[in-house]
Amino acid sequence: MGNQTEFNGLLLIDKHSDITSFGIISRLRALTGIKKIGHCGTLDPFATGLLPVLFGRYTKLARYLEAVDKTYQVKMVLGSATNTMDLTGEITHRSDPDQLSQRINSDELAQTLQEIIKNEFMGEIEQLPPMYSAVKVAGQPLYKYARQGKVVERKPRMVTIYQADLSPIYMEDQEWVCEARIRCSKGTYIRTLVHDLGKQAECFAYVKSLRRLECGNLSLGENSYQLNALFALFAELKEDQALLRQEIETKYFFPIKHALDEIPTYSLNQDQAQKVIYGQPLQLTNLNPLSSAATFQLLYNDKLLAIVSFDPTESEFIKYERVLADRI
Repeated sequence: MGNQTEFNGLLLIDKHSDITSFGIISRLRALTGIKKIGHCGTLDPFATGLLPVLFGRYTKLARYLEAVDKTYQVKMVLGSATNTMDLTGEITHRSDPDQLSQRINSDELAQTLQEIIKNEFMGEIEQLPPMYSAVKVAGQPLYKYARQGKVVERKPRMVTIYQADLSPIYMEDQEWVCEARIRCSKGTYIRTLVHDLGKQAECFAYVKSLRRLECGNLSLGENSYQLNALFALFAELKEDQALLRQEIETKYFFPIKHALDEIPTYSLNQDQAQKVIYGQPLQLTNLNPLSSAATFQLLYNDKLLAIVSFDPTESEFIKYERVLADRI
């Protein structure tokens, strides 16, 4: 199996539908033989798209990659609401179909939706987590209460909507649908946004499909991979896990320092790098370009060794937040 502790990396998975985010991790563990794997930012089982996955020591970086803005492409059905706020739930409310068609054909509903998005949902807003979510209350996920038919008190949270571009309304599979590209802060529930939009527009709405396009500066594209492609590669390599890990490490991992582009970098010399891997006190100079209290990456020969913080008002020495290497 080799030295698994040295299998450290970031893999951009294009998640397929009808699988949980943890299900992706379970399959990657079986595929690679690596146990220390974690994902950044849970996607609902029906949702697809970008799921950043960290291996080995890089699982320590999850909080940096999770606390970023996200971009989604959502398709919503107009005229109905469900108890889960998405296509997996049971319909709880319906609009009058003739009235809905009249509002759409006259373009009144499209204008109403645009006005509500612009005036009520842009910027910082308050959201109530949906009952069908993994948010925990008294140590139990909300969806477990919901499955028991219980509605429990939830604390609203503040989120930010930066962009919400709506498409024209059109008919698909005998349903009126509308699409939107939404850029938002961490912790935003797109299902809640769509549900609340439909409620305020008095037409009802639920999410039919949801695809995450971006997490911070990470995006779907040539650097993201579907799980079935990795399983196909595994078969080509005659199910040799060591060979598979080698292929992933050399061809599939996304450069971690580029994933953390928002965190400034500082390049070390060899003596400084040795101190970092042993967690020894380290004094740095020429930090003027950084903010007065900064988090930044320490690199040696372009390899990320640690995430550290530095506050020159208190000390000239760095504080280690995450050390990611034990050798240079």
